[in-house]
Amino acid sequence: MKNSKKLIVTAGVISVGMMAAVASADFGTLSYPSGSGSTQIPFQWPGSGLYDNTNFVYTNTDIGSGGTSEWLTIGLRANAYYGAPNTTPAYVGSNTFQADAGSSLWSPASGDPTPPDYANAPRWGFSWSISVDGSRVAPQTNGLFWSMRIVGPGTTGNWGTTQFGGAVDSAAALNAWQLGFSYFALNSASTPNVMTPGLWDGLNFNANTLGDYQFTIAVRDGSSTGAIVGQTSMVVSVVPAPGAFALLGIAGFSSRRRRA
Repeated sequence: MKNSKKLIVTAGVISVGMMAAVASADFGTLSYPSGSGSTQIPFQWPGSGLYDNTNFVYTNTDIGSGGTSEWLTIGLRANAYYGAPNTTPAYVGSNTFQADAGSSLWSPASGDPTPPDYANAPRWGFSWSISVDGSRVAPQTNGLFWSMRIVGPGTTGNWGTTQFGGAVDSAAALNAWQLGFSYFALNSASTPNVMTPGLWDGLNFNANTLGDYQFTIAVRDGSSTGAIVGQTSMVVSVVPAPGAFALLGIAGFSSRRRRA
């Protein structure tokens, strides 16, 4: 188990009480520690050969003990929904990405029907990485527990919690999701292995919902409810697609002509 009594954040503030580390995030290539002399962290899908560790919002926290550093790196990134000619979300600063609204332009290959979860997928998705000294496997990740929370704009709801976590396994340490998955609509009372009313209400996501989506990953030490030793957040700001702006302009011009 990691010793969270030694807690050094590369840039940021430590909150007393739950020992929560709130680090100022870096943006760019996943690496640890921050600054000169850092080591890059691979982001590669097993067996696929796909490799891209760039364009992450990430934080580094030293969770080592006894004078030995162990760097917990948590990264989040918005990306284009895979398998489609969708526009990659643009990073606009302040841990924020800007993505186009609208349903995905993805279409199934011949003989490969679209799975139901993909039917209303947005044009963007997100991926994340959790590692210790660049590693995502035991023993480095032993004793660490992770959780995720997504808060949508307006009345679109929220999903997930940072009140407790699950063990950092291979799926938690490196993954990518898109918000068309059906489980995002579940509330906490009906979510398998949770069944706790009131933690979240289900993200009533619509691919055309405009506004800011807040993503947070928290990592706890020692148990599912242990002290938070690292946390990273990003915002995805969904805006009308360029074509939508053009249509709005045409509609406005037509209405002005009718009133003339």
